[in-house]
Amino acid sequence: MSSPAHAWVVTPRPLPRPRLRLICLPHAGAGASTYFSWAGALQPDGIEVRSVQYPGRENRLGEIALADAGAMTRSLADAWPALAGGGPCALFGHSMGALLAYELAAELTRRGTAAALGRLFLSGRNPPGTPPRLPPIHHLPDRELIREIAARYGNLPPEILAEPEMIALVTPILRADFRLVETYAPIAHPELALPLSILGGVDDPWTSPSELAGWGARTRGAARVRLLPGGHFFPQTARAAVLDAIRADLAQGLA
Repeated sequence: MSSPAHAWVVTPRPLPRPRLRLICLPHAGAGASTYFSWAGALQPDGIEVRSVQYPGRENRLGEIALADAGAMTRSLADAWPALAGGGPCALFGHSMGALLAYELAAELTRRGTAAALGRLFLSGRNPPGTPPRLPPIHHLPDRELIREIAARYGNLPPEILAEPEMIALVTPILRADFRLVETYAPIAHPELALPLSILGGVDDPWTSPSELAGWGARTRGAARVRLLPGGHFFPQTARAAVLDAIRADLAQGLA
C-alpha cells in the first residue's frame, strides 16, 4: 500500500509566505533530519527548507525501504505537489540524494509538472554513467556490509559497530540504499532546461572536478561547479560554505 504524499516531506520551520522552497534529498542511510539545521539558517533569506523523508527511517521506520531508483523516483514524482507546496522551488541532493534529485527533475519534466522548479543542486555525486570506483557491497552479510561502509566513508558512529541491536536496525536501510545506487541503470533523458549548481568536496575520493563538470551535458541551462573544503560529507563539515553557495545561486531567482 502506497504512503500518503505528506509522509514524504518534513518542514522543520514552516514559513507563512516563503520566497522559495528548497527541497532536500538525503544521502544513503540518512533521513529528513539531516537538513533540519539548514532551516533556521536559510529562514532569514525567505527560503523554506523541506526535507524529504524516504521510507524505512525516522518517522517512517515501520515502512519497507525502497531499493530501486525507478520506484523511488516515481514515488517522489507522485508526491511532488506535497513536496513542492506550490510556488517557486529548488532541489538539493547529496550523494544518493543527488542521483534522485536529478532523476526526479527528469521525471517531472517528462510529466510536464516541473514549471515551478527553478534550480537543481547536485552535491557529492558524479553524473550517471561515470564508472564506479569500487565494487558493489549491498549483497554482503550484515556485519561485513557495515564494516565496509565504515571503512569507505568513516561516518558510522562507533556505537553502531558495537551493538548488534543497532546493526539490526540500520542494516536494512543501508542495504536498500546501496542496492539502489549500485543497481541504478541510467536511462536516456531529454536535456533539462534547469540551471545546475554542482558541488564537490576538494578531498572527496569519489568525485573529481572533471567528472562533476560532466553534469553540464545534462541541461540546456547554465552549469557551475564549486569545490568546497572537505571530503565526501562536506555538506556537514563545511556547512556554512554550502549554505553560502546555495544562497548565492538562489538569489538569482529571488531577486
